[in-house]
Amino acid sequence: MTVAIAPLTTEHIPLAAQRYDRWFTRARRPPSQRSWLADGPVRGEELLGKLHTAPGLEACRALDGDGNLIGHLAAIPVDLTPDDPAGLRSHPRSALVPHGGHSLPAGRESEVLRALYLRVAARLVADRRMVHYAWVPAGDTATAPWSDLGFGRELVHGLMGVKPRGRQPRGVEGLGIRRAGPGDLPQIGRMAAESSRRQREAGIFQPQPERALAALRLRYADALADPRCGAWIAARRGEEIGMVLLHPAIPDPVVPESCVELAEAYVEPAARGEGISRVLLATALAWAYDNGHRYMSARWPSASGSAAGHWPAFGFRPVAYRLSRTLDARIGGTPGTY
Repeated sequence: MTVAIAPLTTEHIPLAAQRYDRWFTRARRPPSQRSWLADGPVRGEELLGKLHTAPGLEACRALDGDGNLIGHLAAIPVDLTPDDPAGLRSHPRSALVPHGGHSLPAGRESEVLRALYLRVAARLVADRRMVHYAWVPAGDTATAPWSDLGFGRELVHGLMGVKPRGRQPRGVEGLGIRRAGPGDLPQIGRMAAESSRRQREAGIFQPQPERALAALRLRYADALADPRCGAWIAARRGEEIGMVLLHPAIPDPVVPESCVELAEAYVEPAARGEGISRVLLATALAWAYDNGHRYMSARWPSASGSAAGHWPAFGFRPVAYRLSRTLDARIGGTPGTY
């Protein structure tokens, strides 16, 4: 069956949103997770409406032989300054397909996505955007079509339920936990930067620009003064050796209401393996429950030798992945000349 590609414009948003809602409901999670995880708000029309106003958007729709809309793909340009902390996890000149940015027909996912991506990718490459990201719900239904195009899993978005206090982890000898406030920004910032800096290491090899790290040290000034956020510092014998920081999560198709995000977590390397992170997380979970949160989200690099096993062991289950494809930097000029 043939697939025709045409521009995605404002008048196509309502139908594309309906397609997205149906596709996402089908692809959003493996069946094993549906018994415990509440649905996040899909809101395809809202997502696509905001997406379509993004500057520099590259978007197209797929049509079947009868001219019916059967899918769409939309990518937004990502341009980050050297001092933007977002550059610690993303290429500063890239493109992103966010939630709401694509939908595919059942049974023809790979075929239709390939046709859509061929059109959009050509424009991205012409604009010298060689790193492409896509957020997709966890599960083969959503990830397999992208894998067929050479995309790989790069960042994991996990979720866990927040429950009433149960059995608490065993205490760590000499360890004290205290609530952090605005005056603790230097300590929180230092540990956040150290945590991020470790992504330079084997397995991840993510550049960590010093200007972005410097900005990260100051990033949580408002959060530490905001009662909707929570942060705690672990100390032993007068030395601060760990911290955790939470802030409200923004609901989206994989994040339900009443969710809090684990924005930062760190334990000094010399103190790891003693259960300090478990004590910190138990403290954070108790606060989250008492403040009405019933879910906690976290994100971690899939290639991290420590995080990839650490967070699932606590109970975080993948609900979405950021996939990525990096093209050869030698590509340039008119197609066929390189």
